[in-house]
Amino acid sequence: MKNGPSEIQLQKETLRVETFSDGVFCIAVTLLSIEIGVEIKNTATNNDLLHALLEKWPICLAYVISFVNVLLAWIGHHSLFKHLHKTDNSVMITNGILLMLVALVPFPTKTLGLFLLTGALKTAVVFYTAYFVLISLAFRLLWHAATNNRDILIQGITESQIKQTTRNENIGLVCNTIIMAVAFVNPWISLALSFAMWIYWIGFA
Repeated sequence: MKNGPSEIQLQKETLRVETFSDGVFCIAVTLLSIEIGVEIKNTATNNDLLHALLEKWPICLAYVISFVNVLLAWIGHHSLFKHLHKTDNSVMITNGILLMLVALVPFPTKTLGLFLLTGALKTAVVFYTAYFVLISLAFRLLWHAATNNRDILIQGITESQIKQTTRNENIGLVCNTIIMAVAFVNPWISLALSFAMWIYWIGFA
C-alpha cells in the first residue's frame, strides 16, 4: 500500500507557501519606497530642493502608515501559519488572494499621499481605508479556510486558541470597517484611528 506524504514533506510544503508569501510582502514594502522621490531641475538652488523635500511629507506619511500596516500584516500572517502543519487547496487559494491584495499596496498608498492635502482628501482616505478592509477580509477568509479542515492545524492546538485567533481576525475586520465608515465623515479622525489600531495589534493582539 502506498504511504501518504510524511510529516517532513507536509511541513516542507507549508514552508514553501510561507517563503513565497514572505517574498511578496518584501516586494510590496520595497515598492512603497520607490514612490518616494524628488523631481526638480538641475538649476535648482538649495532652497528649491529644501522646499521640494518638505512638500513630500504627505507621501512620506502615507509610506510610514502603509509600511507599519504591511509589517503588522506580515506578523499576523506569520502567526497564523504557525498554527498550520500542512496546507490544502483552500488555504493556498485564500492565501493567494491575500497576497494579491498585499502586492497592490503601493497604489492606495500613492493615492493617499498625492491627495492628502487636496479637495479629494475624503475620497483618498475612503479608498485607502477600504483597501485595508479588503486585507482584513482576506485574512478572515484565510483563517476560515484553515479552520474549516482541522486536519491541517498543528497537533495540540486548543479550541481556546482557535477562538482567540478567530476573535482577533473578527476585531480587525470590524475595526477597519468602522475606520472606513468614519472616513466618510472625517478623514483625519479616520487616519488617527488607524494609528490607534497599531497600538491594539502591537500591545494586545
